[in-house]
Amino acid sequence: MIAKKLKLTMGANCQLSPQAHIGYHETGKGSITLGNKVIIRHGCVIRTCSGDIKIANNTVINYNCIIHGLGGVTIGSDVLFSPNVQMYAQNHGTARDRLIRSQSNESKGIKIGNDVWIGAGVIILDGVTIETGAIIGAGSIVNKNVPSYEIWAGNPAKKIGERK
Repeated sequence: MIAKKLKLTMGANCQLSPQAHIGYHETGKGSITLGNKVIIRHGCVIRTCSGDIKIANNTVINYNCIIHGLGGVTIGSDVLFSPNVQMYAQNHGTARDRLIRSQSNESKGIKIGNDVWIGAGVIILDGVTIETGAIIGAGSIVNKNVPSYEIWAGNPAKKIGERK
């Protein structure tokens, strides 16, 4: 399902599952730009949350992934998302003197370079950059920047190796 008010631009030969929710219940703010040959599988929820989401060429977003893009999300070319990956480019305010639900969201954005593999069930938090060629192990929670060609895993994710 593609939201009616969504600003969506798609390159050639994209495959969007009819069971994916693209721009789901959006306000009309923000946009989604897909490069060529982007694949978005069933069960995905990709919401601009008033931010901009850019996904470059040949990237696969596997089933049941969630992307919330308030602070902006940029995903490079040839990126592989395994199933159930979650990305949240936003946080709730946490001031003690007000209810959390009544506070404004804060956002820094998320950036993912080219040729990145993100394992099943990974959660990527606001403000994170994952550089070109990195690998994130299944089940990891990424709350820090990941340098190029490093392999990270765990909760919180940390370096466990390098691509050779």
